Amino acid sequence: MSRRFEIEVGQAPGAFLGWEASFIAVDGSEAGFTGIVLGLSRADVEWVVQARMVPARIVAFSPLSTLVLGLSREKTLKRSDLSIRHASPWTPVLLAVWAVAAVAFFVAIASFLRSGLSEYRVAFVLLTILLGILAIMVTGLAARERTRAAPGAGDGTSRDDVPWLPDIPLDPAIAAPEIALVVLAIAFFLVLGAFVLFLVWLPAVFLVISLLTFGAWWRLHRVAFVMTSQRRPADLKAVGEDLLGRGAILSRTWDGYLEVPSMRVAADRRRSYGMSWRFFVLFGIASLGLASVLVAERFFPSPDWTYAIVPLAGAGLLFFAALLGCVYRLRFR
Repeated sequence: MSRRFEIEVGQAPGAFLGWEASFIAVDGSEAGFTGIVLGLSRADVEWVVQARMVPARIVAFSPLSTLVLGLSREKTLKRSDLSIRHASPWTPVLLAVWAVAAVAFFVAIASFLRSGLSEYRVAFVLLTILLGILAIMVTGLAARERTRAAPGAGDGTSRDDVPWLPDIPLDPAIAAPEIALVVLAIAFFLVLGAFVLFLVWLPAVFLVISLLTFGAWWRLHRVAFVMTSQRRPADLKAVGEDLLGRGAILSRTWDGYLEVPSMRVAADRRRSYGMSWRFFVLFGIASLGLASVLVAERFFPSPDWTYAIVPLAGAGLLFFAALLGCVYRLRFR
């Protein structure tokens, strides 16, 4: 096994929407051990790996890529197996269809609020309905494909890259048209709401919070995958403890190589990060609700909107304060 370190930097084939992920390969590395390092830059992780002379391959993702791809989810960090999922052709199709449906939906709403668009109101509403039905059909097909793929996986779960897509039982809806209409309507608004929240609103909120925390929230979401074909406990233990000493959040796959005190620190950081993520999502939901109410109040003035504005604003401030506490607890412990 060669100990010569050769660094290669390029674009990741899995880079999302143009964001880059850099590869730092060390001679002789393959996928034997895979661990996630959250909260450190690529250069910091590379330095620790090289200092311990561990042949490894490092794949780093930008914070926005981490957010959209869900690489830092608590569920991912707690997985005992981080084997790479197979790329699914459904992901770009689903994102594209729901993006177009979302645009059509908001344009249809704008046609009711703006007199200049009123003459196109019927066309926009029909277009939204057609695109919504198309989006539901594509989602249903993707769900069926994922359900078929599930039994073939080694752990009994799907191996594609759409883990957020549920295994939808479509047979009752197909058998009863009335149920199908209800399912389509509910699914459209739920999935459209999730799309707007997670792929439009939360990234914007993410940038705002990063500015308000002077970059601490941004730096916390830098992710690097460390992959090596060697499972030498002493080397991986040294790398893991060095990373912990630099303030990193480590995935559960590192625990098997750490001493008990370091394992407890790693578990505590994962738990704290999980709490910060929950407060971030709750703050995003509260702020989105508040923004929606303020827009509605502008076009439909009424004193009754105060009963919605005050609780949403209070909840938003509470979640934001809790989020700040979690962020600085992670960064300055």
